[in-house]
Amino acid sequence: MINRLKYCAFSALLLMTPVIAEEQQALTPQVIGPSWVYTTKGDFHEVKADLVGAISSRGIVLSYTAHAAGMLQRTADAVGAVGKAYDNADILLFCKADTTYTLTIKNPHNISLCPYSISIYTLANDWENVFLSIRAPNPNVPEYAPIQKLLEEIISETLTW
Repeated sequence: MINRLKYCAFSALLLMTPVIAEEQQALTPQVIGPSWVYTTKGDFHEVKADLVGAISSRGIVLSYTAHAAGMLQRTADAVGAVGKAYDNADILLFCKADTTYTLTIKNPHNISLCPYSISIYTLANDWENVFLSIRAPNPNVPEYAPIQKLLEEIISETLTW
């Protein structure tokens, strides 16, 4: 009986390993240019709803949603663009008063780091993956570290729902 229980527990662990590995991979960003990019599988609109929920659960109000894919589609002819990079692409903008206050008291010119943003998008040639990206941290602005931590926590919560 004990051996059977051990076998069942071991089998369950083996079955869960790919799920755990996939979650860990999603929570580790790729550094691509000036961005940290997180990847998850799923429906864009569902992941976006989870992202908005993770932001709202902290008492933060979105100040603006930039519909980047729509803007790029509307202006493609005017700039002679050929092809399409995104199927969906939104940029969510928000601030957290206490964190921004600390950031700007230290250096009033840090206001350019606000609002914070998280981009969420799907690529035109990759409908399975939803990408969330944030600016890579700037080690020259240590006051931004709490904001970076906040952004990472929001994405982590989004990807583990």
